Amino acid sequence: MASSSPFLITEHVIDSQHVREYPRATRTGDDALKLVVKQYTPKSNPDPQPGDLTIIGAHGSGFPKELYEPIWEGVLSQLNDKGIRVRSIWIADIANQAASGVLNGDFLGNDPSWFDHARDLLYMINHFKRDMPRPIVGVGHSLGAGQLVLLSMLHPRLLTSLVLIEPVIEKDMYTGKGPIFVKLSLDKKDTWESREKAASNFKKQFKTWDPRVLERWLQYGLRSLPDSDAVTLTTSRDQEVMYYLRPNFDNRKRLGSKNDPATLSEHDPCFHADIIGPAHATYPFYRYEPILMWNLLRHVRPSVLYLFGDRSPVSTPDLREEKLTRTGTGIGGSGGWKNNRVKEITIPKTGHQLPFENVSRVCEETAGWLKQEVSRWSEDEARILEGCLDDTPEARASVPKGWQEHLNACLSKPTAKPKSQSKL
Repeated sequence: MASSSPFLITEHVIDSQHVREYPRATRTGDDALKLVVKQYTPKSNPDPQPGDLTIIGAHGSGFPKELYEPIWEGVLSQLNDKGIRVRSIWIADIANQAASGVLNGDFLGNDPSWFDHARDLLYMINHFKRDMPRPIVGVGHSLGAGQLVLLSMLHPRLLTSLVLIEPVIEKDMYTGKGPIFVKLSLDKKDTWESREKAASNFKKQFKTWDPRVLERWLQYGLRSLPDSDAVTLTTSRDQEVMYYLRPNFDNRKRLGSKNDPATLSEHDPCFHADIIGPAHATYPFYRYEPILMWNLLRHVRPSVLYLFGDRSPVSTPDLREEKLTRTGTGIGGSGGWKNNRVKEITIPKTGHQLPFENVSRVCEETAGWLKQEVSRWSEDEARILEGCLDDTPEARASVPKGWQEHLNACLSKPTAKPKSQSKL
């Protein structure tokens, strides 16, 4: 980011969550991976106050965290104009990608899970908790959007709101276009004779990108090869595509499915405990996390703003509507779109790389939504604290008034079992 940046930028290197989801995500199960984190502190807010906003960012697969700096600049400017103070913005490279991936190179395996970074984000927030008082919101793109949803399922009350840009949350891997993304990524060139030739290539390939994003891609998306003028991708093609598909070459079936002639092996809880999805979408590849998220969308607690590109293959009109009407409507959820807790906006002439193609519109919609949600958080916080701070420590830690009365009423009710019980 240029010296004219509105932020003080601090880089941190911290541990990741201990033990990864899959046993071959690292060289050995006990290898300790590191996260490279950047903290963006607004120069305009040197003395943050209670209620100032903390933003957690999450990047798409193959895209270094710095590509989102124009988004942070625009969101900060618009929130300042709306009277909302930003405390800081935090984003980490996934452990096997970009700066984190380079740092962890000797310890990486070939089987990452979306859950890994969701847990790493939780660890990061706990690590820096003194610098991250609430309200905390998440802004994520593609893979990162899904990882923020998973984080919200791990800790439903941690994040006040989510801005999900082009999330891949689908019923099966084919709806999510996993095979297509893998094919496109593996076919692309990954080494150039010089940084100048690489720049010439990417200026053509990414001609729809905002120039500020492209500038950061050329700086952070490429790294020099040893003893050479040549450059390669900072995140290898292999480590990028492993998030799109997971091998199931032995055609293992999900636990509980009936045996059939096509089954080559029994259930394997060591390597393939999480086979999920319709039969046609589990062999030779599957991807568990987007399908799990689809099934859990009803239970998402934070409010959600969806931002979609109208040309995106993973955001067709029917898929957008399904996410909108499903999110937050179940037990533990926010109440959903009918309760004004979920909203979707489709931005014209953009695709899956929406946050790089139309920075200004993404900033505008994100800032407008966050102003609304910070105001709502303040109202809820006042309700929570009402009367609580005036209580003595003993009263605050005791059962509330009316407890005994309601307990007696509960015990006096008939004990006959209901005829039927609803399923969660």
